[in-house]
Amino acid sequence: MEGWLFLLLPVAAASGWLAAQRHYARKYLIEHTHSLRKAYCRGLNYLLSEKTDKAIEAFVDLLTNDFETVETHIAVGNLFRRRGEIEKAIEIHEALIVREDLNAQQQESAQFELGLDYMRAGLFDRAESIFQNLVDHEDSRRGAFQQLLDIYQHEKEWSKAMECTRQLQAMGKPPRRGETVAQFLCELAEETLCSDCEKVSRQWLEEALREDPRCARASLLMAKLEMREGRFDEALQTLKRVESQKSDVIPEIIEPLRICHDRLEKPVGELIGYLGYLYETYGFESAALALAESIRSEQGAGKAIDHMMRVLENNPTLKSLNTLTGFLLEDGAETQREVLIRLDRALDRMYSYVPRYLCTHCGFSGSELHWRCPSCRYWETTKPS
Repeated sequence: MEGWLFLLLPVAAASGWLAAQRHYARKYLIEHTHSLRKAYCRGLNYLLSEKTDKAIEAFVDLLTNDFETVETHIAVGNLFRRRGEIEKAIEIHEALIVREDLNAQQQESAQFELGLDYMRAGLFDRAESIFQNLVDHEDSRRGAFQQLLDIYQHEKEWSKAMECTRQLQAMGKPPRRGETVAQFLCELAEETLCSDCEKVSRQWLEEALREDPRCARASLLMAKLEMREGRFDEALQTLKRVESQKSDVIPEIIEPLRICHDRLEKPVGELIGYLGYLYETYGFESAALALAESIRSEQGAGKAIDHMMRVLENNPTLKSLNTLTGFLLEDGAETQREVLIRLDRALDRMYSYVPRYLCTHCGFSGSELHWRCPSCRYWETTKPS
């Protein structure tokens, strides 16, 4: 019996040693996990408090203690990118994608973030290559097409941008910034119009109107093309079509409308009637001012003054007041002339600082109509102010 007990002593010692090892390993794991959790919480608190620098420090500490956590690497890389330290972001994400222990979803996430790093760095060819590979993966497909769409718009590759837009629409996920195939066709038409390729430009515009019959930009460009070719009657009808397509851009048709009427030698009363309709219906100042000019040429400055007084009563603006002073100079007494000249010049200077167009999405203002806002990159959000 004593012999058996002697033989069991090593087994008991080994069992005790293993139990102790398990205890301390479990204790270390609990303490290590608790430490990592606290570090994560600290980093998240810094993020929520918009203390990006301290958040980065907290997460970088995690990289040294928790090298296996892919999400930590991605988060730190993203923070570096947000702070503008693109080289560090690229370094972290590039190190991730060469690891062999990543599963498919982690590999896709790392590649997607690296593509965003390349875009932020202006390395669009590298970013394009990454996102082209990711469109074949279901989880990354939509995001990859959206990023490719941004790249192609930046590079003015409109045909490729159209394909991305169609792909997103087919997935039931419209592009996020109002991109449409019709707008890209208009971009192609403008390029060819500037190159005096009227025939090709017309084809693009006809396709744009087939794609979107309500595309006012295509109608404006078509009218411009028809005026260039001396087809003023067709241009006039095309301009009038804009009202039913997008009434917000009616101010853009006023000047070409007047030109068409002049070239066709139509009665001034016809133009006065249409401009009066536009002003009464939509209240655009540009229609009111054009109407005033037509009244002056047909009925004299006195009648134009009466019209502008009514306009100012309804909606007083610097431009309307400036126009009125011009008519008063023409019709007023000589004793008032010097005062009116000074007033007219002062209003001219004041109006020169007033933006003509305003983006309804981000508030960007300017003196030109941008079909794509230069600031927020949204389409068709810029309107006459």
